[in-house]
Amino acid sequence: MPGAVVTSQDVIVATHYPVFDRALLFTRLSPRRELVVAAPIAADRDPDGMYITAEEGKRSLRTAPYDEGQRLLIVTGETFKPGTGDAREGFARLTAWTRRHFPGTEVAYRWAAQDNDATDTVPLVGPFHPGSSHTYVATGFGGWGMSGGVMAGQLLTGLITGSGPSWAGLYDPRRLWSAVREAPAFLKHQAEVTQHFVSDRLRSSHADSVAEIAPGSGAVVRVRGRRCAVYRDEGGTTHAVSARCTRLGCLVAFNSAERAWECPCHGSRFAPDGSVLQGPANTPLKARDI
Repeated sequence: MPGAVVTSQDVIVATHYPVFDRALLFTRLSPRRELVVAAPIAADRDPDGMYITAEEGKRSLRTAPYDEGQRLLIVTGETFKPGTGDAREGFARLTAWTRRHFPGTEVAYRWAAQDNDATDTVPLVGPFHPGSSHTYVATGFGGWGMSGGVMAGQLLTGLITGSGPSWAGLYDPRRLWSAVREAPAFLKHQAEVTQHFVSDRLRSSHADSVAEIAPGSGAVVRVRGRRCAVYRDEGGTTHAVSARCTRLGCLVAFNSAERAWECPCHGSRFAPDGSVLQGPANTPLKARDI
């Protein structure tokens, strides 16, 4: 309800990426997207379980209920950072893998999921920051949300009720035990963000002119001295918004498979009209006249 106020003694911020970040956790979270394809299979072909491959370019699979006599095979893989990968090629590879290992299947659905990796690979679950006693956070599950979510629920319930588990310190966002281990990954993540932030400003644009943009695609174009993120829909109409992410100003890039603008720095995603699809940004990209 707009304008409503909810009062609570304890608050858990479990919004994937914290909707407010007084602890600057975004510096310890690295966003990544993962593609998913799904295909109906006969019930007697159900692999009966959840599996993950061990080799490079991992795939995970499981099934879900579907029509009578069938199960829906769900295959996940092809990880990439938002704003840096071609999802169309990834979907093609994932579909080919599914057909190779489950001959005769036809992919009926496809989508993508986004998650955050903590820089030390251990989820951040517990008090939000050193000064908080009734505000908690749960994030950084690194693709293991089904098991990590159960863990977080048990841990936070215990902390709030005064019976926190003995292993709570392992996941505490304020932890110091992993500082040395975390440092290389933390510095690498910050270097990647800095590289995007600086190199984007040195690069003129993704396309030389709006006329180059084909229907169903998008590109960053410099128009009258300003970088604009321009999408041309299937009908030929162009939609232009600011090319600067409203989080910290990194240049967005177009994901043609999902038709979305993505920030490679912290993973924010925007629709062609600039509206926010995924945080940490919470302000839309401004419309531009071209």
